[in-house]
Amino acid sequence: MPAKRILYCESNADGTIGGSFFSLLFLIQGLDRERYEPVVIFYKDNSLIPSYRASGIDTRVLEKPLPWNFVRSLASAGGIRALCSRLLWPVQKALNVGRFLLMPVADKYLYLKRNHIDLVHLNNSIIRNNDWMIAARLAGIPCLTHERGINAHYPQLSRWLAPRLDAVICISNAVANNLRSKAIPDKNFQIIFNGLDPANVVADETDSEIRARYGIALSDPVTGMVGNIKEWKGQKSVVLAIARVKQHFPDIRCFLVGDTADADQPYRDVLEQLIEEHGLQKNIIFTGYQTNVANFVSTMDVVIHSSVLPEPFGRVLIEAMALKKPLVGARDGAVPEIVLEGETGFTFEPDNPDEMSACIVSLLQNPDQAKTMGGKGYQRLNEHFSIGSNVEKTRLLYDEILARRSS
Repeated sequence: MPAKRILYCESNADGTIGGSFFSLLFLIQGLDRERYEPVVIFYKDNSLIPSYRASGIDTRVLEKPLPWNFVRSLASAGGIRALCSRLLWPVQKALNVGRFLLMPVADKYLYLKRNHIDLVHLNNSIIRNNDWMIAARLAGIPCLTHERGINAHYPQLSRWLAPRLDAVICISNAVANNLRSKAIPDKNFQIIFNGLDPANVVADETDSEIRARYGIALSDPVTGMVGNIKEWKGQKSVVLAIARVKQHFPDIRCFLVGDTADADQPYRDVLEQLIEEHGLQKNIIFTGYQTNVANFVSTMDVVIHSSVLPEPFGRVLIEAMALKKPLVGARDGAVPEIVLEGETGFTFEPDNPDEMSACIVSLLQNPDQAKTMGGKGYQRLNEHFSIGSNVEKTRLLYDEILARRSS
């Protein structure tokens, strides 16, 4: 029997690489290529594409059109042009519906047919990739999507499409519960946690090398977080917490590991101003994007997860668990599903620097407890968040969907 061709689409195109990129890569690497032939679509070139291609994955980059916005230029001109802009706004909206939904649906329909796709797997959310969903439905090709977000609002089209998909893979119970709270039927929900193989989370630089690069003494305590610089990720809370930790550990160092998209530069500027105001220039280190975050997590005595909005999963948490690190995480979203309070780490109220700093200080003052928590986290990773379990559950779902469609 020929391998089933599965089209995957990663829709994030802001220039940063997030957990969804890695989750998809690890999933596909674990699939049996004699049974499944992956085709991966990105909308923007990125530094992880070589890793996909090195794994023998057919990886493509498609152009995504930009919205027409002639109304804005008219509105800014003032006078009669501003009046025209108000009259033309419905026209612009209608044109963009055609440009971003109707035309793409036709293009995607032809793409699926020409490439002989058997199954479509969308990697982000029911909010994203609606054109692929509709095109697959028109083409009679089964389609499922990951839901990797906890969103406050779901557009009407997404709410209509979700129950008509073959499956919605929720990466945590928190994600599924959020969808239910928005009155989205759960008849096709599947809970499949992100997975990780600890053997793949390996530092290729030593603790001494990382410390030497950033001028950190071997005796200095180190903490930090991994995540692109975005307001909802909560780096501001981390900065304020480190200002408090510094009162107990003057030589504390904190890595902020992650890229900054152009749209998030104003937030980065706010962080740098806060760092200066609190005299933390030597304590907090922006590393930028790193190809191997394990180099930095390995150096941390405590790993922070600081999202100020509900976290859908938190891949960085299980990466830290793979390195036997104690965790300090915001008590919201899926974090309590991963971090067991008092066993694998501590949790705190989101956007509460005082409580966060108390958790960090407690672990730094009790290194034996921190080590025990790290060991229990490693055990929990292997029991609940292994890549083997993730791949097997996804494979069974594929087989069920394909069998149902062929019967």
